[in-house]
Amino acid sequence: MKFWQAWAEYDWILQTAVLLLLLIGLASHYTSSLNEAGALASQVFTKQLISVILGLLLMVLVSMIDFRWYRSWSKILYLALIVLLFLVLILGQTLRGTRGWFIIDEFSFQPVEIVKILLIICLAAYLVYVGVPLNFKKTLGSFFILLLPVILVLYQPDFGSASLLILSWLVMLAMVPKKITWWLVMGGLILLTLLIGWFSLADYQRARVEVFLNPRLDPLGQGYNVTQSIIAVGSGGLTGRGLGLGTQSQLDFLPEQQTDFIFASISEELGLIGSGLILLLYALIFIRLIRLMRRLRDDFSLLVVGGLGSLLLIQVVFNISMNIGLAPVVGLPLPFLSAGGSSLVTSLIIIGMIQNLSRHYGRQAPWQQSN
Repeated sequence: MKFWQAWAEYDWILQTAVLLLLLIGLASHYTSSLNEAGALASQVFTKQLISVILGLLLMVLVSMIDFRWYRSWSKILYLALIVLLFLVLILGQTLRGTRGWFIIDEFSFQPVEIVKILLIICLAAYLVYVGVPLNFKKTLGSFFILLLPVILVLYQPDFGSASLLILSWLVMLAMVPKKITWWLVMGGLILLTLLIGWFSLADYQRARVEVFLNPRLDPLGQGYNVTQSIIAVGSGGLTGRGLGLGTQSQLDFLPEQQTDFIFASISEELGLIGSGLILLLYALIFIRLIRLMRRLRDDFSLLVVGGLGSLLLIQVVFNISMNIGLAPVVGLPLPFLSAGGSSLVTSLIIIGMIQNLSRHYGRQAPWQQSN
């Protein structure tokens, strides 16, 4: 298939939503990077622009890869992700308290971002291999596939990414046919795990949850970020203060305004209309994913798209929720908007994999085989 023919077969509704989010993010980073003289005061915008270009190129490349490759190489991919996580613990650099980065000159790469995609592929390959219905033995097998990567991520420590891996695994399990007893037992195990996890949290992690429930417990400490974020969102009004004119963000009252709290920054500057547009674009992306999942003809593709979609959905829900005080701060970026090359490039690779299948949703793809 010729390149331009493949490009024309993209889901352009999905792609347009992604491109608009990228443009909104770049505009926000550009205005946030300006100093009083109107010149770029930081390299955040430049790095983000480079990441967007690189991510779009990789998105197109990934959309052309034969999908059979992922399933047939799943064991090699699992070995690769384990090696990556071990290497970053040994050779990686520490940023913001997490030893999870490879740094080369001015650019950094966080391996756990690509690990998320690789683990989804490996879990999907395993679940298809063991077949349905899902029983406890098969569930335990998938859990052991998940366990080592999660442990290695927690050693960094990166609680947000570890939680994302676990939640995506649960979403994939929920997609596989199973008996009602499975739901009852798994529900009890999840509740027990949450109780054990609560008492296993570090003091600062437990404090985040307590302050989330009541930010006034520590308004100048743990509760400061959430309080300032809520003020920023509320002060935007209907139309916002204008790009680059938000007092909370421009005067640095709002922390991490280009990463964790970019939604609050954009809401202050573009108001309800701007934040509503962002929510609409995300809703459009997930509607297109659901539409694609209903048309896929094999279990492996369905599980991969469901798993990748859950990666994006969980980050969107948690990030926006913590920006408006509905969830504790867990350090998950907002896809396509937050500054961070690793996260942005990975999100665009996910879109490339989805476009790979979306091009063939109305007909049997060469690599799609019924199970």
